[in-house]
Amino acid sequence: MILKEFLYELNKVVMNLEEKVKQGLEEAICSRGKRKGMLKAKCPPINTYGSAVWSAIQSYSNPYKVGLGHMFFMDKDKREVYNYLIEEGKHVNLTTFDSDANVLRELNLM
Repeated sequence: MILKEFLYELNKVVMNLEEKVKQGLEEAICSRGKRKGMLKAKCPPINTYGSAVWSAIQSYSNPYKVGLGHMFFMDKDKREVYNYLIEEGKHVNLTTFDSDANVLRELNLM
């Protein structure tokens, strides 16, 4: 258990923001199947980079799906990733990553 905690702390120091976002994207985006390139249907586990990325992109795509508990329990590293993607969302269109919201937009319901 001590080794696991040590590796976790070492990983936090070594990883820069770009690597954190990349890891989060791998956890939050589907890599195969008909939803490839879209957000996963459910948020990754709480307090992970995937959860931070999923919540940030979902805030633009379909804010009704964002879980407040996931955002409330983010530690400093995950909050940094979340805030970075929220800022990037002001310059990049992140509204097309949720398939449910895309269907609602096509029907003019959202």
